[in-house]
Amino acid sequence: MGFLELSDVAYALPGGWTLFEGVSFRVPEGEHAGLVGANGIGKSTLLRLIVGDDRPNAGVIQTDGRVGLMRQFIGSEARPRTVRAFLLAYAEPRVAEAAIALGKAERWMHDHQGEESQMRYADALAHWGEVGGYEAEVLFDQCTHAAFGRGYPECAERRIETLSGGERKRLALEVILRSRFDTVLLDEPDNALDIEGKRWLEDTIAASPKTVLFVSHDRTVLDRAATRIVTLEGRAAWTHHGRFTAYAAARDARVDRLDQDHRRYEAEHRRLSEMVKEMKRKSAYNDNWASKARSAQHRLDRFVETEKPPEKADVQNVRIRIEGGRTGKVALRISGLSIAGIVGPFGAEIWFGERIGVIGPNGTGKTHFMRLLAGEDVAHEGEWKLGARVEPALFAQLHERADVADLPIVEVLRKRGMTMTESMAALRRYEIDQVGRNPFEILSGGQQARFQLLLMEVDSPTMLLLDEPTDNLDVASADALQEAVDRYQGTVIAVTHDRWFMRLMDRFLFFDEDGSVRELLESPYEDVATVG
Repeated sequence: MGFLELSDVAYALPGGWTLFEGVSFRVPEGEHAGLVGANGIGKSTLLRLIVGDDRPNAGVIQTDGRVGLMRQFIGSEARPRTVRAFLLAYAEPRVAEAAIALGKAERWMHDHQGEESQMRYADALAHWGEVGGYEAEVLFDQCTHAAFGRGYPECAERRIETLSGGERKRLALEVILRSRFDTVLLDEPDNALDIEGKRWLEDTIAASPKTVLFVSHDRTVLDRAATRIVTLEGRAAWTHHGRFTAYAAARDARVDRLDQDHRRYEAEHRRLSEMVKEMKRKSAYNDNWASKARSAQHRLDRFVETEKPPEKADVQNVRIRIEGGRTGKVALRISGLSIAGIVGPFGAEIWFGERIGVIGPNGTGKTHFMRLLAGEDVAHEGEWKLGARVEPALFAQLHERADVADLPIVEVLRKRGMTMTESMAALRRYEIDQVGRNPFEILSGGQQARFQLLLMEVDSPTMLLLDEPTDNLDVASADALQEAVDRYQGTVIAVTHDRWFMRLMDRFLFFDEDGSVRELLESPYEDVATVG
């Protein structure tokens, strides 16, 4: 079994900016820790340091046993083109190396007839068996069956791009969690999974004897799968030893303690500094005070070195102010609406001010439905009609925003009639003013999500169409969105797999795999509680 222990780990970006320093925490054998922190704080970087892809500038990282990493953008490290290559990217190095050698020997034997080439292939095949290649193939078969219902031999050469994002994520999770790794690092493992996939992930992590450290922004996944929460903030780290439900209270208490510690430290620092100044002043007139002044200076230096409290975290304060407005009583009426090949005919009536959750498995047409309501050209039959004064705005799941082109985001706001001062103030409220000169396409996922919400604020629509809005938001930003939706004057229709966010919804449209759509007064997921 494995464990993780980090002591005073520091890392600086190539330009010299210190991303974090003094990061210390431990994940004991068999424990499952959630790693949280603001977008861009360095969570993915920390995982890469632990697995050895990069080296810290200072500090010690200690691991025991074999450590495996599932990256945030699965498959990106080697750009595998086939299912076989994808799975080998998560195999033990000696298995992956033996597979490469076996492939070369097979191609050599095909191109060069004779006993020598056959012996070369036989040796490679024997080595493949010695390092556990056949056991790996059994494992791969179990993984492909679990991920998308097909055996490994017949799908080994299948192009990886033919798998959906959810299938790829499930395949990567299956192979890394079934592997011989003692410690597993997972970077946003829940993204692209539907509710059933997330439940499988939670249950699998909770039942695993492996030591697990995973990054997630999904508050339900954190609550159900993590036995402790490690937080990166203030360029350091601290650990909450408990479930996520108690995390907010623990963090508030920590912030209060840090404030008190900083006040005590600053008061004592002022006292010692004044003492040093006074003794140095006296030593200028009397040499007998020189040694006392040096002693006081040493005392001050030791105090700073040993008693300085941890840096206070920058408290995230994303402020979302989407106002909306009054509309007719009926916000949306649907009659016999169907989307070719995906959604069968259904009807519904949505009233002003309602919060409607659009839920169901992946691939059932939920995004097509949202795009249709936003006015995009989606092939359909039947009728749908927005109510009087209903003006919708769409939050795009994949952040595809051709309307912002390649302009710096501050210029996007100025083109909407805002002054430079107003634009920068708005970006500051969403904590993206530092990237105001960057175009939308190069922002991080969390920054893009916040900017999309800011554009909604500027446009002030009377209907919010939110397609997976919390997927890339950190926990604090997701909480801010939840508060904004709760205050919003207008109608909200939200596609979500975030069970924490579902608590805001009044009722639901469930898109099923058979193409049917049915209205539900309550969520079918028992782990969604009612707000309040």
